[in-house]
Amino acid sequence: MYDIITIGEILVEILTDHVGQKLSEPGKLLGPYPSGAPAIAIDQAGRMGVRAAIIAKVGSDDFGKLNLDRLSADGVDVSLVIQTTQNSTGTAFVTYFENGERQFIFHFTHAACGELSASDIDEEAVRSSRYLHIMGCSITGSPSMGDAIIQAVRVAKDSGVKISFDPNIRPELLNGQIMDYYNEIIEACDVLLTGKSELRILFGDPSDAVNQLLKKKDRIVVVKDGSRGTALYTRAEAFSMATYPAVEVDPTGAGDCFDATFLSMICKGSDLKTAVNYANAAGALAVQTRGPMEGNTFKKDLDTFLASSTPAEIKDISRS
Repeated sequence: MYDIITIGEILVEILTDHVGQKLSEPGKLLGPYPSGAPAIAIDQAGRMGVRAAIIAKVGSDDFGKLNLDRLSADGVDVSLVIQTTQNSTGTAFVTYFENGERQFIFHFTHAACGELSASDIDEEAVRSSRYLHIMGCSITGSPSMGDAIIQAVRVAKDSGVKISFDPNIRPELLNGQIMDYYNEIIEACDVLLTGKSELRILFGDPSDAVNQLLKKKDRIVVVKDGSRGTALYTRAEAFSMATYPAVEVDPTGAGDCFDATFLSMICKGSDLKTAVNYANAAGALAVQTRGPMEGNTFKKDLDTFLASSTPAEIKDISRS
């Protein structure tokens, strides 16, 4: 049995050497780094000490080995990852701009990760998990990957497995029937881990979105708003919590670290305020290191960080 299982892309990431560097021109590149949003999240879950696994495809190449070695070393069960000779491990090239924005070039759909299909899903592994965690960018990876994820979501829903969803919207990957996928998962999910801006994209007017989500189902809605803090809503409680100061070096993966840390703390029996506090700490530490998975932290590191930090301000939110 797993505490958290995820499905989706495993990639390597290649970074530009400096801010403002164009991918349309020759230049120095850094990497390869293990990456892929679900891979980053499940690696963090492994470091938190929960039982974690990922269903994915990689190439039978060094990029695949790089990822599998990293995940295994951090306690993730990679026995459900398929190695294929048909395509190479997926890649992502990333450049950064002065305003903090990033630009990605993905080799995703026609790479090994994009081959993942419904027939690759180990349904028993999904049924025997406590949480199925889904990243929105994975749904957009390829039509077959979208089908695989929807199948897993339906298996989880029918089996009483809790579903966690981070929309993680990447505009450059939106295509086809993506909103149908999103809507089905949002309807089914027990934990929605979304950004404030994503609420606007998904619902148009986000002002009443949380109330509507809670009216439909008793669930947890977490709204991440970067350095401005995190809000959590359930039918029983609602609060906001300040984040921890951080010097941002690379924001890639911070949201994935937040998600995995939050779910891991819940699996460990923590209350919601403690779970958000640890998740905020994990996100703050993640952005201070270059490389998508390089800012992931062990539970003991978060314990040390929080013990030496001024407690984050918490405010109850009135929902009358």
